Amino acid sequence: MPKVELPQGPAGAGRQSRRSRLWPRGRRGRMALLAAGVCAAIVVVTAIVVASKPALPALSEMQIRMPEQSLFPVYPDAAWSPGGTDANGYAEAASNGKFSLLVDPGTSQIAVRDTRSGYVWRSNPPAEQLEKETVKGLQLSNLQSPFILEYMTTGNTQRNMTNALEPKPDIRYDTFDKGLQASYTYEELQLSFVIQYELTGSGLEVSVPTQGIEENGENYLLAINVLPFFGAVSGTEEEGYMFVPDGPGGLIRFDKKRIAGGVRYDYPIYGDEIANAKSPSIPREQISYPVFGLKRGDHGYAAIVKEGKYSTWIKAVPAGIVSTYHSISANFVYREEYPRKVSRLGAPINTMQKERIHRDRRIEYRLLSGEEADYTGMAHSYRDYLEQSGMLGKPLESVTHVPLQLSVIGGAAKVTSGGLRYVPMTSFKQAEKMAGELASSGVEKLRLIYNGWQQDGFVESERRFPIEAELGGESGAARLIETVQAQGGEVWFADNMAVMDPEQAEVSAKTEGMRGVDGTVVFNRQGKFMLNPGTAVRAAKKTVDTFAALGADGLLLQGPGESVFRDYNSGAALEREDTAYLYNSFLGYVQNRFASAGTVHGNDYALANIDLITELPTSSSYDVIVDETVPFYPIVLHGSIAYTAAPGNLRQMQDEELLRAIEYGAVPYFILTERPSRQLIGTSYDTMLYSSEFAVWKERVAAEYKKFDQLAHVYSLRISDHRKMSEGVFVTTYEDGTEVTVDYQANRFDVAKGAAK
Repeated sequence: MPKVELPQGPAGAGRQSRRSRLWPRGRRGRMALLAAGVCAAIVVVTAIVVASKPALPALSEMQIRMPEQSLFPVYPDAAWSPGGTDANGYAEAASNGKFSLLVDPGTSQIAVRDTRSGYVWRSNPPAEQLEKETVKGLQLSNLQSPFILEYMTTGNTQRNMTNALEPKPDIRYDTFDKGLQASYTYEELQLSFVIQYELTGSGLEVSVPTQGIEENGENYLLAINVLPFFGAVSGTEEEGYMFVPDGPGGLIRFDKKRIAGGVRYDYPIYGDEIANAKSPSIPREQISYPVFGLKRGDHGYAAIVKEGKYSTWIKAVPAGIVSTYHSISANFVYREEYPRKVSRLGAPINTMQKERIHRDRRIEYRLLSGEEADYTGMAHSYRDYLEQSGMLGKPLESVTHVPLQLSVIGGAAKVTSGGLRYVPMTSFKQAEKMAGELASSGVEKLRLIYNGWQQDGFVESERRFPIEAELGGESGAARLIETVQAQGGEVWFADNMAVMDPEQAEVSAKTEGMRGVDGTVVFNRQGKFMLNPGTAVRAAKKTVDTFAALGADGLLLQGPGESVFRDYNSGAALEREDTAYLYNSFLGYVQNRFASAGTVHGNDYALANIDLITELPTSSSYDVIVDETVPFYPIVLHGSIAYTAAPGNLRQMQDEELLRAIEYGAVPYFILTERPSRQLIGTSYDTMLYSSEFAVWKERVAAEYKKFDQLAHVYSLRISDHRKMSEGVFVTTYEDGTEVTVDYQANRFDVAKGAAK
């Protein structure tokens, strides 16, 4: 704080009178004036600091405005009269020519008949089959209900469960355009909600409007598991599997024996809510896309969670775990559990959120048959949905050669006894040299992605500029762009816009950090905090504008494609939907300023505004529930978005992972440095980049590139089929007829070209 200088009068007789005017008599008066002076000094200093610190741009400068929430309507006073019922107790409630909606008025079970084939999909197993079921009580009545409702009573920590049978609610049916609304009222529990069924050209949509939920007493809603047994299969009565969105895709087969009370699949779309401070029990591949499915014989469906997906869990329970049925469904969560500290020394207790998540929920079942009734057909169906809803972006342009994604680490900050020290690993000039050597080695197309360019290597701070001088500064970056582009390549720059280091960031964790359910700023195990999404987007605008002015080809952003979270900030709370909207809008701004944009991991909400995904998961979570990993997500993406598997220099099983990248249609990818990776010890890279020296990997990069380049002609094509031919042998077929056969046992792959596109 600056010293406060008190005014001094001239020497002589007049000194006392002037001092009397400036310095009040009495201790209280003098202290008051001193306090006023100090406060004034603080205001001046604060004003100087604020004035010198550039204000973040407004979201409107990037044409980003938060959308207004519009809610699904509830349809009253259009009572449905079921009339007569068929031999199974169903009455027809709606029909659109392709499908008919059938309802059992007594139980509210539903069924959908495919009018073309006559095949019927039931919400619940038929009564004659349930006579063989061994479970009793609530588990048995759950099998007969179109929903399972979870609730909790005020002052009680126990989770309660009910359904459409016990206690039996009052049920009212109302009709609307193409479907039927069922309203459930539990008088005793003082809970009510509605489920809406609507036929589509592909099957059935099921909605739970938030405006139809009422909580009028001491009980409050936790979750509604809608159609938990839709298409459920008993034991091994039919061949097939359940599809779960684990990693690239996972199958849970019907013919595997399970242990009662064993492992089931029950995980949230887009991963756990980090604002609720719950740590996952085991590391997993988080769900990146809101799809599940089921195949039974020659019929199947792809279920797409269209609304409310940010607070929905996918549940798959194989036969033998609870009942004799294989079942898969979406569980709409309205309140989440979180650990709350009640004392500094005691263990936290599990507590429920007070406020209900006020979001509409909708899931669409796209019904499949014949050759489309498998995981490939499910992927095609989901891709169709993404294209129809404008969520997939434009197709990739055809290429003569596959682009090599070469991620270069410029440098990083290292903590030393004397403070932080910047460790340069690859200057811009050295990156130019890499590009030249790779071109001489036969790499025809290079996409160079430059990391660690930030001032002092602070990739976890908004203090990014000026570009690090030890790498060559802004002029060096411009020269790199010019050189690589002259060779026919591209230069991108990578940035992290979600995680901040409180020791390095100028933005305050207290004011700009994401807040958890308990109102405190959330820090990870490394002591870093998540930046409020709005602040993150505003802070990243300068990165976009700077590199666009330099002529770069694109940006690769870490954060927007791999994480969503709530922010419980009391002044501007955000739901997970809001975070995803902000991130996706920012990616749109990036794509408007550059030729291309990319993200790490690639959650589906980001697909409309990206051209590249790095490190797309190519394996499942390695737990006993998934029997087989399949390339569902690659089938959805190929031809619209390029994607990589794990970096070639960081694979755990070199040959197998290389073959899988080729089987799944990925593009080549390496993360390299000019200097040996051991120099990164003590930086943020030291636990992940254990082998990165360019000189060591150059020949391997060139050799692998030539293998991937054999697939250049299918770079912009869709995958039309994928199948297992025999143990360890898989065939990926593209829309022009090209077949890529990967044989893991022989450690080879073959490409049989189809007709020209």
